[in-house]
Amino acid sequence: DVRWQYLGKAWFDGPEQPAAGSKVEAETTKRVPADDLKVQVKPGELRQWVAVNLQTGDEYLVELPVETAKGVRQLAAQAGYESGYEGDAVAEADESPTADLGKGISNGSDTRTRRFNNTSYPYRAMGQIGGGLDWGCSGTLVGRRHVLTAAHCLYNVSSAQWTISAPFYPGREGTCGTASCQPYGAHNGTWFFTPAAWRTTGDTRYDYGMMVLVGTPGNQTGWLGYAALSQGTLEDYCDKIPFGPGYLGGQCYNRGYPACGFVEAPMECRVNTNLQGWAYQDQAPCEIGSFYSTGADGWAARFNTNCDMSRGHSGSAVFTDVYNGSGKVVFGIASTQSCAVCGNNQSYVNGMRRVTPEVLDMISYFKAQMP
Repeated sequence: DVRWQYLGKAWFDGPEQPAAGSKVEAETTKRVPADDLKVQVKPGELRQWVAVNLQTGDEYLVELPVETAKGVRQLAAQAGYESGYEGDAVAEADESPTADLGKGISNGSDTRTRRFNNTSYPYRAMGQIGGGLDWGCSGTLVGRRHVLTAAHCLYNVSSAQWTISAPFYPGREGTCGTASCQPYGAHNGTWFFTPAAWRTTGDTRYDYGMMVLVGTPGNQTGWLGYAALSQGTLEDYCDKIPFGPGYLGGQCYNRGYPACGFVEAPMECRVNTNLQGWAYQDQAPCEIGSFYSTGADGWAARFNTNCDMSRGHSGSAVFTDVYNGSGKVVFGIASTQSCAVCGNNQSYVNGMRRVTPEVLDMISYFKAQMP
């Protein structure tokens, strides 16, 4: 039921190119034209992803019937593969976050602070992909070598190129290049996967993807669980509702790695660019504005949120730490922003790709295929 169709040699940005020696190199080095691929993409009938092997440069269209994908997902859930794992690492002592007294302007005011507990679980399973003053993304381990991120972090639709010069740095704390900044090392990808419809349309409903790493840092850092939750359940977890002396909800968060060269980056790292490569998180929880954009699985594929983010947060997780009591699970992926420096009356400006059954199908299949 599963089909891997060879598409040709991939195109990559930057000077780095995969090594020669592909097992299918003799067939052709010409890529399948975009229009030809578009004809084959049928989101309602098949689960389809474009895969690239970063060692060989070979590109494939991977196809599963929807029912087959559903079966794999159900088996993965029964086996407990959707649950998180804390890993073997020992966390360093947490330090209190420093207050960012001069705020950047995002949603009227930026309440992100730099975080120092990146060697604690679940934060050590979150990390930066590449990273510089004007580029980079974030991602989250959802398996021992499986990084969930945004499709636009892996494949540029405008240039029709993959990005391969960006290692994943779990728990990163700066850019010094030593173990003090990279407590769990730098890990190159061996495979990238994005929905085929992302390649052919650039539609943000398909802005999700996965890196499969060469190594297995998740054995040390652990990884987050992941879940497709109903709209009502997400609102219960995320939205602050007055109750007696306090609140219910308000237990959803985002932590990402901003690119410090942009105007909407936190003021602290714009002023001191030596702080590039540090994780930032809003002091306020992520509340949900609305759900929208129906995906191929019939679920609303996207939602917007009010927690502060900026470029570089792309691909980072929106997560809760109270799933079924205390579980740490990803339920969204940072994708877009509707404004860089937003006005006081613009609250829910950050667009997320929601984790739905369609996303679970991708994670389940490729974790099983490449454990």
